[in-house]
Amino acid sequence: MNYFTSIFAFMISAVAFWFSIKFISLYLKVKKWNRVKATILSKEIFLHPKVSSSRSPYGIKVNYTYQVGSSTHNGHRVYLVELAGGQANYMKSTAEHKLNKIEDTMLVYVNPHDPTQSVMYCEGIGLYILVFIMAIIAFLIGLSKVL
Repeated sequence: MNYFTSIFAFMISAVAFWFSIKFISLYLKVKKWNRVKATILSKEIFLHPKVSSSRSPYGIKVNYTYQVGSSTHNGHRVYLVELAGGQANYMKSTAEHKLNKIEDTMLVYVNPHDPTQSVMYCEGIGLYILVFIMAIIAFLIGLSKVL
């Protein structure tokens, strides 16, 4: 039974380490990007076609335009998770609240090496650090069951 517990703890630890390191490094990378003013073209709440939870099936869709040098670019990513290929899900009331925070002009983070890549918000490192700490705890639990 102890080996089953340790294997389970090691698996949780590995996934948590992977997730936290991936998002902490993404957060730190994006924080170094240039901030430019973007004009919001449209914003809306929509139902995700791929819903992970029936309680929070809503997403926020924002289209914006920004200028880097003499080039104008369009963007649609709002949160870091979208840069990693994921999606942000909310209950309708939370999505409405987040949508109301988006003004007609906002500062966005723009990749200096690829100005077509942008994201509106770069926040939440506390959650990623918490997941990293949980990974360490899961690893220690797995190690204690083996020894």
